[in-house]
Amino acid sequence: MHPFTSAWPRHLFARSQILFFCALLFHFSLLASLRNGLWDAWTFDSTATQGRKGWDFFALYQAGHNLLTGVSIYESADHLLDVIVPQRTPYRYLPFPACTLGLALQIIPPLWAYGIWLLVLEGILLRCTITAWRLGGAKRGVYLASLWLLFSPYYLELYMGQFSLPQAALILLILLAETNSAKGILSRSLDVGWAASLLWKQNTGLYTPLFLRHRRWRTLLIGIGSVFITSMPYFIRDPDGLVRFAANLISEPPSHQLGNLGMRQLIFSLSTALIPDTRWPGHQTLQNLWVAIILALCLYATWRNNAQSLVESLCLWTTCFFLLYHHVWEHHYVMLLPVYTLLIARHSSPLLWALFGLTALWTPYRLLDLWGLAAIDASMRWRPIQPHLLDIAYHASKAVPTLVLWGYLLRIVWRRSGAKT
Repeated sequence: MHPFTSAWPRHLFARSQILFFCALLFHFSLLASLRNGLWDAWTFDSTATQGRKGWDFFALYQAGHNLLTGVSIYESADHLLDVIVPQRTPYRYLPFPACTLGLALQIIPPLWAYGIWLLVLEGILLRCTITAWRLGGAKRGVYLASLWLLFSPYYLELYMGQFSLPQAALILLILLAETNSAKGILSRSLDVGWAASLLWKQNTGLYTPLFLRHRRWRTLLIGIGSVFITSMPYFIRDPDGLVRFAANLISEPPSHQLGNLGMRQLIFSLSTALIPDTRWPGHQTLQNLWVAIILALCLYATWRNNAQSLVESLCLWTTCFFLLYHHVWEHHYVMLLPVYTLLIARHSSPLLWALFGLTALWTPYRLLDLWGLAAIDASMRWRPIQPHLLDIAYHASKAVPTLVLWGYLLRIVWRRSGAKT
């Protein structure tokens, strides 16, 4: 059924038309900004990199080239590499993306490959938008579709050539498969989706306790087996690569990072402002305590919960990444889109809309760096914004709405403990 029907009240029909038009207009402005820099000054990363795009994509491209030249895909020292990309970040993922996509891209020049990757991202976004529209049905489909088009962190996904949107699409697949499973519609999509997400990015490894609790042995076997089978042959050949990969999962001493918008960075900003004389061991203890509390609450809620549907529990563990991981960049928040899509489709709470709106908005960075000084002063990346209150507000802009979302989900899972529905 088409979402706009004659049975729908005219004022709602007009409102949805306006919303979707604005969503499309905003999305096209993000695409235009890749050429004219319209939105570059609104994020730290696009300001600090002076308009040079594709940093994360070129990390994957260079890793593929390293395979051809016999160098570790995790090597980042220029003097040890045959560097063929204009700029890059270190490669941080499992070998699978480098050994497949990274290697296949070598037949295309780097800049052309980046352009093709942008088209791939747009295709994935289109598919997710259509899926969200269909999920919402006649009356809410246009609103759910607009979520994917009105999300400012997606700009950095394009700008950096990142990989968070494909992961978001896989999370959406997992959530939809679990929704169908709860209705008695058996599907292998969850097994395949989880395995693919583990190979692409590893944040969905947080689902492991949930699958263990509910004895999803096939899902666990396929997912963990896929990682082992595709990764071990490479790591046997490059054991130092395993060490470098594992290092990404271990947090370094907390420090000021202007581009980091995770909850742990906000805690560090708060602790340095409130207790300025705290030394590194004190900050590390506070961080460890925070991680322990979040994990303990989620594990206990998971252990108590024996409800048939795991959708909210999967959303809870997805949200945990933003509270637990030590490096949460702005583009990572794209991975919350499937969570908001499923939750709003199922609950449509005004609180969820408010939290989405806060997460979708630009951070206040544009107001804090009016002259774009980060483009000429690289040290700004490692310094707090002054006064400290502004630093806290900046780092809280996305972390606090996500913390509230996590609390909302924890409450739902907790209340359903012992339920059979």
